Parts: sequence; C-alpha cells; structure tokens
Amino acid sequence: MDKSDQNFDSRKSTFKKNIYGTSKGKVREAILKRDLDEFITCHFEKGQPLNILDIGGGQGQIALYLAKQGHQVVLTDISGEMLEIAKVAAKEQSITNIQFAQVSLQECRENIQRKFDLVLCHAVFEWLEDPESAFKALCELVRDEGLLSFMYYNHVGQSLSNLVYGNFEYIKAGMKGRKVVKLNPQSSLKPDTVKTWLYENNMKLLRQSGVRCFHDYMRDIKKWDEDFDGILEMELEYSLIEPYNQIGRYTHLILKK
Repeated sequence: MDKSDQNFDSRKSTFKKNIYGTSKGKVREAILKRDLDEFITCHFEKGQPLNILDIGGGQGQIALYLAKQGHQVVLTDISGEMLEIAKVAAKEQSITNIQFAQVSLQECRENIQRKFDLVLCHAVFEWLEDPESAFKALCELVRDEGLLSFMYYNHVGQSLSNLVYGNFEYIKAGMKGRKVVKLNPQSSLKPDTVKTWLYENNMKLLRQSGVRCFHDYMRDIKKWDEDFDGILEMELEYSLIEPYNQIGRYTHLILKK
C-alpha cells in the first residue's frame, strides 16, 4: 500500500450515513447488483458457487449480498474498522461463507495467493496514489475467463458536475484533490486512460454502466427523497444507454480476462 492511499478508519459512521444510506448510495448499489446478477447468471454455470474477491469492500454490502447467494467470498479492506462492521453484519445474518482480510489491493497477491472467478473493485481507485500499477495488480487476481467488476470515479462526470456548479477555476486548475481525507473523491480517471489499461492487461469489455447519470445534476434535490423510486427506475434504464452512460459520476465496467 502506498502511504498516500486513503484509509477510512474512524470515519465508518460518516461513511454509513453520508454514502451508503443516501439516495446516491442506493442508486450505486442497485446498479452494481443489477450488473453482477446478470453477468453471474449468463457467464457462469447455473448454481455454480464462485470464488469471489471484493477488494476495498468496506462494510461489505455487496460481499454479503453475494455470499447470501452461496458464493465463497473474501472481503478485503485497509480499514479494520470497516471490516469489523462487515463481520458483525455477517454474524447477525448467519453468513459463514465469507472471509475477511485487512490488506490493500497491492498486498492481495502476496497475502491471498490465488486467483478468483470474480473480482470486485468498486470506488477504490480515486483514493490511490498509483492507479495504473494497481490496475495491473487487480487484473492479476482474475483467473483466465474470469470476470472483473470495476467501478471508478469518472473524469467526464466530475468535469460535467463542476461545469454545472460553475467551478470554472477549479476545472482550469486540473481538478486536483487536496491532500486531506474527504468523502468527496477528487482523483478521477479518464475513460480513454482506462481503455488503454484494458488493452494492456488483456481485458475485454462486456458492459459499461453509468452510475448516477443524472441524479447529481437534478435542480430540485428534494426529489432525491420524494421520488426516489422514479429516480431509481430511470437511472437503471439510462445507465445502459449511450451517451448517458458516459456522463455518470461513476462508471461500472464488467470485464472478462
């Protein structure tokens, strides 16, 4: 782990309240589950329990969801406090087919020493100092013909958001994040950069979904709560339609090795 990579120990309650428990978090989780359910069903033999690695999975919402389906899951995070929340949730739900490891992405190969049918890495790369080498390490954890579920903070969405808010000087300055731990990510990835990484690491793109294609740009934010069901329906639909899936705040890719 690079010393500059962010660790969210001591911010677990804020994460749960300000990210996981908001309409933003609910939209994100719904799109991830939709994509994973579809590709697990169509790519793997029906009923086959998969070996799954969730890197930087935090409090374990997606990891526990997949473990409930009978898959063998390893959940990692550099935050011990986040993992403790996941362990408690697993115990409360009587989920035993999940393991926990407090390691960074870069340490996974050395500490886990095997490859997986499905690797998840969601909203991790915006906190990394060296994302290019981290992506290579990520791909090395996927077995041949396996899948990688990769969600990153989208530079196009970040640019559009700041244009809408009128943050022109921030854009001109390159939208560089400050060296503080914040829940608002500042380090985004450009889609063309990610496409280059896919080619260099022999990964094939199967699906691109936009995550929050319009939610964050709505003028009347009261609708986030007042009409969440309507927002979610439209987000799920437009997340797969070009060009809307290119302007989401995050981009979710399903990749095959």
